[in-house]
Amino acid sequence: MTIPLLTLEEACAALHQGKVLIYPTETFYGLACNALNPDAVGRVYAVKRRPYGLPLPVVVGDISQVAKVAAYVYPAAQKLMDLFWPGPLSIIFPAAPDVPDLLTADTGRIAVRLSSHPGAVALCRESGLVLTASSANVSGQPPATTPHELDPRLADGVAGLFNVPPYPEGGEPSTIVDVLPGKDGGGIIRLLRAGAVSRETLTEAGFEVEIPA
Repeated sequence: MTIPLLTLEEACAALHQGKVLIYPTETFYGLACNALNPDAVGRVYAVKRRPYGLPLPVVVGDISQVAKVAAYVYPAAQKLMDLFWPGPLSIIFPAAPDVPDLLTADTGRIAVRLSSHPGAVALCRESGLVLTASSANVSGQPPATTPHELDPRLADGVAGLFNVPPYPEGGEPSTIVDVLPGKDGGGIIRLLRAGAVSRETLTEAGFEVEIPA
C-alpha cells in the first residue's frame, strides 16, 4: 500500500483529528501524533507494534512548547537546552499533569528535544502541538532515512507522510540524558542512551556525566 503525501495543512488537520503520520526529523523519519492525546498515543504504539511499557519521546518546535509537557526545568537542563538545542539531544523532564501516563509508561518523566529539521519544526509550530518522535518503523526493525525505506506495514495505521527536505541524516539516534539536580544550579547528567551528542561533547561543555550501571 502506498503512503499518501500530505501538505502541511493536511498534516496539521490529521494531527488535530487524533491521527498518526510520518514526518522527517534530523536523524530518522518519525511517527507523529498529538502527544497530549492518549488515544492518538495508543495508535502510535499499535502502528509500531511497540510494547506499552516503553515510553515515547517527543519533539517541540520552539522552547515555549516545553512547558506543555514539562512540569519544571532544572538549571542544568536549561543549560543543556541553551547549548544543544535545536539538535539530537533528548532531555528527561518531570512530566506535566496533562501528559498521558501511556506516553511516559507511568514513569512521570518525559524525553523532549527541539528538532533541528525544518519539517518537524514547521509541523510543531503550525499545529501548535507537541509531537511524538518515535522512529517510523516496526519495533525491532531498522529506522528509515528515505521514503522508500519506510516499512509498508506502517501504511495501514498512518494518515500519510509529511515530507520536506532534507532527508534525515541517519547515523546515531538522538542522545537521551536525565538531569540530577545539584547545588548552586549545577547537576549531574545521566547518559541514558548514547547517540549523536557524545559523552565527550557533554563533558567538554562542563557537565559531569554519569553512565548508569
